[in-house]
Amino acid sequence: MEIKKVAVLGSGNGGFMSAVDMAGLGYETVMLGRTEDKIAGVKAHGGIEVLDIDSKPTGEFGKIEATTDVAKAIKGAQVVLNPVPFFAVKWFAEKAAPYMEEGQVVICLGKGGAALVWRKALDEAGNKNKVYLVDCNTLPYGASRMNDYQVRLESRTMNLIFAAFPSKDLETVWPVLEALYPASHNYTLRKGQNIIDTILVDYNAITHTPPMICNVGAINAGDKDFHLFGPKENPQPVVNLIEGIDRERMAIGQKLGLTQYTLEEEIRMVKWNRDGRNDETLPLYEAIHTPFLEVCEGPFKLETRHLTEDIPYGLVTFSSLGKLVGVPTPVSDAVITISEGLLGRDLHTQGRDIKALGLDPGWSVEQVKKFLYEGTV
Repeated sequence: MEIKKVAVLGSGNGGFMSAVDMAGLGYETVMLGRTEDKIAGVKAHGGIEVLDIDSKPTGEFGKIEATTDVAKAIKGAQVVLNPVPFFAVKWFAEKAAPYMEEGQVVICLGKGGAALVWRKALDEAGNKNKVYLVDCNTLPYGASRMNDYQVRLESRTMNLIFAAFPSKDLETVWPVLEALYPASHNYTLRKGQNIIDTILVDYNAITHTPPMICNVGAINAGDKDFHLFGPKENPQPVVNLIEGIDRERMAIGQKLGLTQYTLEEEIRMVKWNRDGRNDETLPLYEAIHTPFLEVCEGPFKLETRHLTEDIPYGLVTFSSLGKLVGVPTPVSDAVITISEGLLGRDLHTQGRDIKALGLDPGWSVEQVKKFLYEGTV
C-alpha cells in the first residue's frame, strides 16, 4: 500500500505528536478535533510546533490541516490513526464508521483493545468494507500538548507492540506499520500474538495507579511540585506495588500462551533502542527513575485519566482476564478498591471486563485464542 494521506483522529497529547510525526514523514496529514476550540491554534498557525524536554522549540514544525468534519478527514486516507484515551475511542469510532473506505487501516494508539470498539462501531453502522483494525499497547511518545499549537516531546516509546483484530490480518498490515514507525527512527516493532498482548503490556495501568493512590494528599492539594514519577513520589514501597501488578499481568499472559517480559525488561529494551544500553541488571526501581519520566508534571487532581482511565480500562480488565484464566490478581484488585474509595464510585461497573472485549466467560483458553485469531469462534 502506498501511503499518501494520514488522518489523525484526536487533538490531545497523542493527537498533536502523531500529527507532527506523520507530517514529518512526508504524508498529507489531517487532524480531526471534536470541537473547533480544540484545533483553533493549529488552524491559525497552519500546523504544530515541537518543543524539547526543557520546553524549548526544536525547530520542528509539522504542516497540518485541522478540521471537525469527520468525512473530510477520512476521505482518501490510507491510514487512520486514533491516538486518544480509551474512553474517547467510542466517540471517534462511531462518528467515523459510516465513512470508512475499503482497505483503510485504522491504528489505535494508547490502550490495547480499542480495535474491538471499532469493530463494533463498523458493524452497527452497517459498513461492509474491509477495514483493517490494529491496536498498539501504548502511545509511541511521552508527549504533552502545551497550548493550542505546541507539543512537548519528552521521549519516544521505541518498543511498540502491534496486534490486529482478527490477528490473522497482522501480516497484511505490517508493511504499513513499518513505514509509519521506521527502524531509521530507532523504533523496534513487535508482533503481538493477538490483541491481549497489547492489553496486558499497558505501561500506564501498571505504573500510573500505585503512585496515584500512594500520593493522594499531594495530588488532592494540587501541589505544583508534584511529579508522578518523581523520586520522592516513588520510593521503594510504591515500586513494590508496581511490581506486584506487573507480575500479575505476566501470569495472565502466560496462561494464554503469550511471551511475556517483566516491566524492567520492557524498559531495558526501550533504553537499549534509545541509548544503545542493555543493562541486564537494571532493577525496576532504577528503571522507573529516569529523567525522561521524572520531568512530567502533575497530575494535580485525582479526577484524571491516571485513575479514571487506567483503573476501569486497565486494572479492571486485568482482573477480569485473571478470573477467566484462573489467575489471582490481589494487588490489582486492592488498587482498584482503594481507587473506588478515593473517587467515590464503582469503577468495576463502568470498566472494561471480558464481556466488553467480546469474550464469553464460558470459553476455554483455546476458544479465546480462536476468536482473537479469526474473529469468530
